[in-house]
Amino acid sequence: MSSGESALPLEELLPSREVTLSAEVFVHSLAPVGSKQQQDALVERLSGLVEEGTLEELDLLVWGDSICTGSLLASIGSGKRIVSTIGEFYALAAKRGISISPFFRITKVTSSFADESFRRIVPPCRCLALYAERELVAVFPCLIDGVAYTPEDAVAALERTRESSVSSRALADEST
Repeated sequence: MSSGESALPLEELLPSREVTLSAEVFVHSLAPVGSKQQQDALVERLSGLVEEGTLEELDLLVWGDSICTGSLLASIGSGKRIVSTIGEFYALAAKRGISISPFFRITKVTSSFADESFRRIVPPCRCLALYAERELVAVFPCLIDGVAYTPEDAVAALERTRESSVSSRALADEST
């Protein structure tokens, strides 16, 4: 998000402060060096939100640099969970009127060695899913009205929410 943009669409996507909020971070298993630093920084900031009570829980899932949806491996265990979760991301995007397609590229791959082709999903190097009382409510990165919002943008909005909540409590304490 550019610094001149309004944060309003992002703030509207996030749930109110009154609900129990948890997060899942998804990362590539062998991310390039630059991405690893961003992944570490994202998890560190989210861990701080857990320690301060803004988030109830934080989980980390590792996905590869692509997911072959027609593979037997995508139908069991963590493979099934990843494919199912990405399906939930697309369903949420359709329901909320946002787009995740540019960040979850779906391509068809044809093997030059074997007479076969398959569909694969290339996920982003890092992704953040937010859950309010165990229900998926937001996924980042995403596009809202043509503006891209990163997982870091979502964390910054959560940090602003926390800061305004702390400020409100401090003002209430001073007035009593």
